[in-house]
Amino acid sequence: MNLSEAPFLLFLACAVPLCALASLRTKRLPPGLLAGLALFFYATWNPLFLLPLLATAGTDFLAGRRIAAARGPARRAWLALSLAVDLGLLLAFKAWDPLVAGLSAFHPLHPAWRLVAFTGLSFYTFQSLSYVLDVYRGDQEAEGSFPRYLAFVSFFPTILAGPITRAGTLLPQLAGEARVMDPDLAARGFFLVATGFLKKAAADHLAVQLVDRVFEQPGFFSSLEVAGGVYAYAAQIYLDFSGYSDIAIGAALFLGIRLKDNFNRPYRSASLAEFWKRWHISFSTWLMDYVFFALPGKRRKAGPYAALVATFLVGGLWHGASWTFLAWGALHGLGLAAWRLAEPKARGPRVPRPVWKTVLLAGLTFHVVCLGWIFFRADGMEQARQILSRLGDLTTGRGNLPLDALLITGGTLAVQWLPEGWWDRLQARFAEQPAPVQALALASVALLVRSAAGARVASFIYQAF
Repeated sequence: MNLSEAPFLLFLACAVPLCALASLRTKRLPPGLLAGLALFFYATWNPLFLLPLLATAGTDFLAGRRIAAARGPARRAWLALSLAVDLGLLLAFKAWDPLVAGLSAFHPLHPAWRLVAFTGLSFYTFQSLSYVLDVYRGDQEAEGSFPRYLAFVSFFPTILAGPITRAGTLLPQLAGEARVMDPDLAARGFFLVATGFLKKAAADHLAVQLVDRVFEQPGFFSSLEVAGGVYAYAAQIYLDFSGYSDIAIGAALFLGIRLKDNFNRPYRSASLAEFWKRWHISFSTWLMDYVFFALPGKRRKAGPYAALVATFLVGGLWHGASWTFLAWGALHGLGLAAWRLAEPKARGPRVPRPVWKTVLLAGLTFHVVCLGWIFFRADGMEQARQILSRLGDLTTGRGNLPLDALLITGGTLAVQWLPEGWWDRLQARFAEQPAPVQALALASVALLVRSAAGARVASFIYQAF
């Protein structure tokens, strides 16, 4: 069951009234029902997916309780158990298939040696692990209800591809007064789900019309066309992933749950540091809070720079055990380290930055990000090399650049520069409209999605992680 397809809307249309009816008596969201709905939703991909999910949730729930009650070495032992189970499962399912593929180059192995790719494993593992780490640090009280904890870890709008939601954000809302189908929240939810579907349709259109063809056969395209494909991929992955986040956040609003924004116009960033405050915010803050600040040696002269590189190498491996993801992580880590090193000189006195300088730095940052996207999208280092080599040829043919793909790409980048808060104001204005106006707007979006959608509706890019 994919969030961008009709079965999910049917599931949501059934799940929300069930939760509303079940919460009438207690005025609380029923954690058992919410967890059950999430497990059913997740099992529609593959019932085997439930095994690591339940293992992670059960271990971390027990570890959190024991850490809160224990003192001294026992607390560290329970934390070690949680880390071993969570990271062990994550490493096993991330690294096993690449290892088998590498060994197969020397000796063919039976297909039974391959493991199922567990969709969403990276997201709920980080979500559950952050809870244990917060309990260990004393920043979070241990949860006493396993059904509620399971509902937190497996929350169905976010289990497949985030946003990675902290316990301090979600658990109090699950335990607090229910606001299922609150009129204002539901209207905002409708708006976000609709725009998420529209973004997804645009992302798929870019993939089919330009991106996939350029990355699969870069030798058939000019340098200008390959550059267009790279820019289109930058737009595609933003539309795809922010569209997923919109649908997830909107679906949660129907249940009265507020999730934090995951994107904030990232392509207008004037530095990589700013980019990571605007792109996949739940992931970047997780890396900083639980990896960067946990690394030793940052008081040494080179310590913070080495820690940034190490943190984003971890971020690269989180996406998958491949050289391309390592290269992507290394590029961002080294870029962040270089910016941190140059920042005191670049910043100078605390005066507003001139507009021309902001635009120049934003253009430079965008192209560094696009360089990283080449490695992120490429199927291997050889394909990335071909893309970079073709860009270096400086040929200017443009016959394979579809106008509609260029318009979607340009529009996606232009929207990044709209005034601060315009998106929130648009949501609020939609929520204020009468129900018939909202219905007409949603019907218009549905028609746009239907007309823009091609024959292929792909899974969200980040569901692969």
